[in-house]
Amino acid sequence: METAPHLLNRLEESTRNVVSTKRVSVCIATCNHRDYIEQCLRSVLAQPADCILEVLIGDDASDDGTSEIIAQIAAKHPDLIHHHRHPERLGAFRNTLYLLGKAKGDYIACLDGDDYWLKGKLEPQILLLDDDSTCAAVYTNAITVREDGRHVGLFNDAGDARFDMDALVERGNVLNYSSMLFRAQSIASILSCDVPIIDYEVHLIHARFGYLAQIGTPLAAYRVHITGSMVTSNHERVREMYWNALARTRKAGVSDRSYALGITDFFRRILLRSIRTRDYRLCREWFPRIRASSPYGTSRTLWLTLRSALRIAVRVLFGLLRKGPDGKCLKILYRR
Repeated sequence: METAPHLLNRLEESTRNVVSTKRVSVCIATCNHRDYIEQCLRSVLAQPADCILEVLIGDDASDDGTSEIIAQIAAKHPDLIHHHRHPERLGAFRNTLYLLGKAKGDYIACLDGDDYWLKGKLEPQILLLDDDSTCAAVYTNAITVREDGRHVGLFNDAGDARFDMDALVERGNVLNYSSMLFRAQSIASILSCDVPIIDYEVHLIHARFGYLAQIGTPLAAYRVHITGSMVTSNHERVREMYWNALARTRKAGVSDRSYALGITDFFRRILLRSIRTRDYRLCREWFPRIRASSPYGTSRTLWLTLRSALRIAVRVLFGLLRKGPDGKCLKILYRR
């Protein structure tokens, strides 16, 4: 089976003009993204026309001018862009489910309205899915940008990689949602979720159908520290949803070892946040839950947490040697 780098090299050497007969539905969920939605849409329109079947926009009752911007662009591409404006707010999860229910493509791309793609993003992903039926979804790395568009760093340090369910549980969420391209076979499982889920659980659902690949080249852009983002404004809720996603992997058959590594990596994140914020209440609240859920004893659970912290510390130290285009240290949002 070929790896992502080999397939990318073959793409560069290929002389064929048609990327794929399997075309893509792009699902864009947006709400009050007036300052970002035009760049988002134009980045999709800039992809090769033969890659895209439809662009579905779920406009979640925007009231800041976002709807008008979308309508203007959609009017110029009536056969490609389908603007669905909800009169009442659904919330991000239900808005996404609405779009997935309407998608007709063999492959599905999801994109948040405040993020955008870079040139040539879809082609290598489609080639990977076309060439390997055991690959369930393909991601790319992403650049991270601030609200004003300034480049901050990279989304992750995983490079060209592949993940099965166990690997995704063990190391936690490092995959960028807005870079995702997946097979339509996953839609039914996502639509069957009866409670809101976070991006991480979506990736775990894809992993039930095959391995997940990441192309190390950043071909998407992810905005950090956006006002109103759930990751920024509601840590408690995100933390609980992340924990629930991990807990549900037990039913999916993840091994005891992988589950133990996953929950101790989760606790490592809590521990580091407690240190940064000096809010040690988090550790006191979560460690009993970690200990009760772990298939191992207290001593081994603490050792695995320490090992996870040491692993990340080493990656951070080595990361200090990596410089960005400006010569400064390249900031990594999520380390594998």
